Amino acid sequence: MLKARIAVDLPSAETQRSMGPVEWVRSLFGAQIDLRSGKEELTVCAFSLVEGLIAGFARAGVADVLSFLVDRQVVYLDSNDVPDDLPLIAQAAQAAGVLDRRFRELHLVLAHKDDSVHTILDTRITNRVVLGEAEMQVELSGRLVELQIRPGETAEQYAERIKRFAADPDSYEPGRQRLELLAQRVAAALATALIGAKVSATPASVQIIRPDALQLHRFRGLGFGDEVQSPQYRPVPSMQRAGAYADPFYYYYYDPYYDFMSYVLVDSMLHQAAWHSPHVHVVDPAGTQLFTGNQALAHAGDSWVGNDAISFDVGGGLNVSDTVAVPDNDRRSSSWLSAATPGFSGGSSCSSASSCSSTSSSSCNSASSCGSSCNSASSCGSSCSSGSSCGSSSD
Repeated sequence: MLKARIAVDLPSAETQRSMGPVEWVRSLFGAQIDLRSGKEELTVCAFSLVEGLIAGFARAGVADVLSFLVDRQVVYLDSNDVPDDLPLIAQAAQAAGVLDRRFRELHLVLAHKDDSVHTILDTRITNRVVLGEAEMQVELSGRLVELQIRPGETAEQYAERIKRFAADPDSYEPGRQRLELLAQRVAAALATALIGAKVSATPASVQIIRPDALQLHRFRGLGFGDEVQSPQYRPVPSMQRAGAYADPFYYYYYDPYYDFMSYVLVDSMLHQAAWHSPHVHVVDPAGTQLFTGNQALAHAGDSWVGNDAISFDVGGGLNVSDTVAVPDNDRRSSSWLSAATPGFSGGSSCSSASSCSSTSSSSCNSASSCGSSCNSASSCGSSCSSGSSCGSSSD
């Protein structure tokens, strides 16, 4: 819902490409060959980067790590939801030996939560990029705590609470400002901790996904009242996503009610004059912008499968209209919505020589040989040795 981005241009140098056979012959006759590759490569080592990341995020007050991967190899995985475990990634990286060699990509995922906004920070550092691109990107994705489902709520009670919140035209603004301040704080801290870096942050925005038939159909499987499922982290994503769903929250947090919340918000914008601001962007699942808040009323008559698709029975239960058919592309068995194992949909664990596939979820538990793995009764996460290759956000 709330989105911001930080770009970090790290110290680097343009690389040279290899000379081709014809160019080599030409060079023998004195020709000056331009060997510039159009790409640049980092001139700072992995050890310094990890040290800077820890110092920067700690300075910004972000210390809860979900996962740390180097070249898709799991170095640290917090499968036990351990708070303030940022310092542990240095120990895990040292044990895995990843600080002593060149890398292609570092991937660190953290979480931060206050009384109003829950944020996931997805950080990627790419060793070699096109000339002029920032080597490090931090994507911040936040959700308003107030809009999360509460235990015992019926579908109608949850929907009515969302509508009351949205009735205030500026109810999202304190959360948006909170995320923007967090992005600015993290950007300033990284600029100090990463020597020679040039850091910039974008303003925070609000993005709501208008559900299509696939998402609406899945509402039929949601439990309410005594069957409400508590959202929770999943350090290892279960599947690759695209469009608007290629978002840190969908990768790393299991909340089956989020699309329902988005539906109620969009419906309120179209029919109840909620959130009519140009800062609120409504997109389709592919990520294409449909309209902004100040344009919502003009789209109330649009052809959308969600129009009048949801109703409630006398007990507050959810009814999905028969006009919402079962889509052919519903892959519930491999979806983030699957709740056979809360938060995961495959249940496979990573052993020291295994490589978890992109369609099944993976976790390094106490029974696997992922380096020093902590069981559920301990107070530490899991650090995986160099032999394991669990999934990443692109898996």
